[in-house]
Amino acid sequence: MNSSKIKNVEFYSSNRKKRIRYFRWTVKAIFLMIFIVPVAYLPRGQELGLSSFFSLEATGKIAMFTTIESFFMVPITESPCSFNLRYYGDIAPGFWLMEPFGGLQVLVSGQVGRTFLIQTVVAVLFFVALTVIFGNVFCSWVCPVGTLIDSFDKGIEKFFPNLEAKRVQRWTRRKERKSEKSKLGCPVCPLHKVSGLWAHGILASAVIGSAVFKFPVFCAVCPIGIVSRGLVHFKSMMSITQVWMVWWLEMLAVPIVATLLSLREKRYWCKRICPVGAFLGLIGSLNPFIKPRVKDDRCIMKGCPEDCKGSKLDICMLCRSMDDNKCEKVCPVDIDLVNHGSLARCTKCMECYIVCDYDAIQIDSVRKPDIIQSVKMLVNRLRKRFS
Repeated sequence: MNSSKIKNVEFYSSNRKKRIRYFRWTVKAIFLMIFIVPVAYLPRGQELGLSSFFSLEATGKIAMFTTIESFFMVPITESPCSFNLRYYGDIAPGFWLMEPFGGLQVLVSGQVGRTFLIQTVVAVLFFVALTVIFGNVFCSWVCPVGTLIDSFDKGIEKFFPNLEAKRVQRWTRRKERKSEKSKLGCPVCPLHKVSGLWAHGILASAVIGSAVFKFPVFCAVCPIGIVSRGLVHFKSMMSITQVWMVWWLEMLAVPIVATLLSLREKRYWCKRICPVGAFLGLIGSLNPFIKPRVKDDRCIMKGCPEDCKGSKLDICMLCRSMDDNKCEKVCPVDIDLVNHGSLARCTKCMECYIVCDYDAIQIDSVRKPDIIQSVKMLVNRLRKRFS
């Protein structure tokens, strides 16, 4: 194959990969519009008042449907947490789909009526089944906050190169520290390599808090619910107060802060704090499909690829320096892809596959779920410890 044909193959391969990225961003934009545009204005839906801490207090009982004094009214639209919720515990026509973490909080609060208990469980299990089959695609393909944060990150890359350079430096130092810690990690715990300790702590606290306080506590500050105007967090509080709540404009500070945290690190909120992503990552450990894998014989970070024409010139270190774990830098959840780390938190964004210049990443249609590997690691370490 002559050089011109090779270039044509590389060109078409690169374009095919980029089409995956364009398709994903199109899907992200569509879902963002669904969650933030007041589509409920079209099919005459319920409305809720937007007010402020500095405005008059809202009045009116739930059963009386009295008007709320506020700046303006917005419709109660769809939310990833619970589609088409009319009242707390009423999943109405959207019962077939409910984000598992929000649904789990609702269930442990014990406030779901008997009439809707089965539908709520089915709605949660259906989302769980989708996550097991496709992995945690919600975070990279659907989540409105994730889309806003990704857009913010792209803006930093393009318009603020100095900030981007500092983020890359932090990423490199963090990877080096993680590598050292993995050597000294807990000898019996397969989770010592998992990032997002705060996220898992918030996850556990939110579930316990929902059971104690009888309403989904994280939903009160969840930026996904606030951005999507699902308002499920205040609707849940209505069951306790029996008074219409308002969506205070000041609550917008929560998703704004979640986005600005990316100034320090890409998708900082998603990787370090968000319990929704952490919970979906746990479910994703059961996923056996669509899993990226590094081919060691082609990965420049592992050594010279077999078909590399420059290997005789001994320039591998130069190529390796230029690549510098490019596939891992674009990963939204910091997966140790080169060393075949756990893919439990993989969001199927395919960016690692897209940016690799050496076609060293293969997308396996079927592979063993990561939970099997984790269980085997745990069993082996327990045997070594107690033998």
